[in-house]
Amino acid sequence: MSGSVFDLILLGFLGGLIAGISPCVLPMLPVLFFAGGSPGAAAGQKVLSNAASPAAVSPAAAEAAAASPAAAEAASTSSAAAQQVDTQQLKEPAPKANLSSRPLWLIAGLVLSFCLLTLTGTLIINQLGVPASWLRYLALTVLFLVGLGMLVPRFGELLARPFYRLPKIRTAPERPLLLGLALGTLFVPCAGPVLAAIAIAGSAGQVSTNVIVLTASFALGMALPLLGFAIGGAKVGARVAAYQKRARTFRAVGGAATVALALALAFNLTAVLTQVPDYTKDLRAQVEENPAAQQALKDLTLSEVAVDVQNCPSGGSNSANCGPAPAFEGITGWLNTDQPVTLESLNGKVVLVNFWTFACINCQRVVPHVTAWDRLYAEYGLQVIGIHTPEFAYEHETDRVADAITEMNINYPVGQDNNSDTWRNYGNHYWPALYFVDAQGNLRHTKFGEGDYAESEQVIRALLKAADPAITLPPPLEPSSA
Repeated sequence: MSGSVFDLILLGFLGGLIAGISPCVLPMLPVLFFAGGSPGAAAGQKVLSNAASPAAVSPAAAEAAAASPAAAEAASTSSAAAQQVDTQQLKEPAPKANLSSRPLWLIAGLVLSFCLLTLTGTLIINQLGVPASWLRYLALTVLFLVGLGMLVPRFGELLARPFYRLPKIRTAPERPLLLGLALGTLFVPCAGPVLAAIAIAGSAGQVSTNVIVLTASFALGMALPLLGFAIGGAKVGARVAAYQKRARTFRAVGGAATVALALALAFNLTAVLTQVPDYTKDLRAQVEENPAAQQALKDLTLSEVAVDVQNCPSGGSNSANCGPAPAFEGITGWLNTDQPVTLESLNGKVVLVNFWTFACINCQRVVPHVTAWDRLYAEYGLQVIGIHTPEFAYEHETDRVADAITEMNINYPVGQDNNSDTWRNYGNHYWPALYFVDAQGNLRHTKFGEGDYAESEQVIRALLKAADPAITLPPPLEPSSA
């Protein structure tokens, strides 16, 4: 195995492991926990019927009991013994096979659909000729119906009937694999450069062997913590499934969590995650920003650019002249402006280029700072340009981007980089990413990911003062971290 392939495997695995514990997966965890441990409807009903009713007495035994008191006593003794056996069986844990198979199918479905759609989602949508959000709406519907089936056992039976013709894979009516496939379609982990490289390669149709290796190792790393959580739910479920009321409650709670997730995703209520700090930020930086990782990603995805963007100062408040900023290439449409924007047309202005995508939680945390700088410094010569490069297929839709722009109070021009041409022209690897361009059109500074807001604002102020030494700027918005 060559060193570069080994580097990709290690980088993908560690990147996936971090993605699997990032704050962006938090909405999925209750569903994985309860769905991983909820008993199937058939199994649950068997447990409930055994617990709720005494042992059945045959018609012949009933007739004998009516004719003879001795026979009645014998039948009563037999019924009590059978009921005692049933009660004892209820106290026994579920078989180990049930503990392992359900979480495995659940996570396998999630990882499979997530990776396939990340790599081929755009191609699939284009071939089907349907709106890009069609698969997402379908997955939301499946998720809602599965949750409802867990809440209402009779409805769960109706959902299961179409699968009864497939006896070899008949399991619980919510179908762990089916539920996993739906979850994977809706799964949006916090994006680092590893996931960005996979998504951009997929959207560009550049799925090479190395990209597949990176994707597979990323999937394995991401699956492990999610599988651990689902197995934890299975173990708890195995303990409570032996008790009539607790088994039903466990299943109902799982159904409620699944329905709640479907509604939260449908109405974008998961945006509350922007208030949760990214506790994996430092760990991700250690893994994905070391020189070996950067070189591996550069070899995998970086196209030829006119400027050595990767060596431009990043983070902090230092700047350097890194040469002319790359152009905006292949923009499929512009929002918040009546005409296409070019860097040449902005000559004389300080330009802040923000790469983002609306479903990215990290981007959602950064946008308020960018819009605040736009409002404060626009009259002093700052021009902010948003470059919306989609991560997933449904983020290509212009209407959804426009809705996100309205919700986030973005007033500056936004270019839709649906083919990732500008992304590759900048050699970018991150959502979000900021590129600082001076009034002469030279790239001076970069900032990848969240944080360093005070330092980034100081770069803006320094470039504005360099463009007009006589300018008097208002006090900075961001408190100094010094």
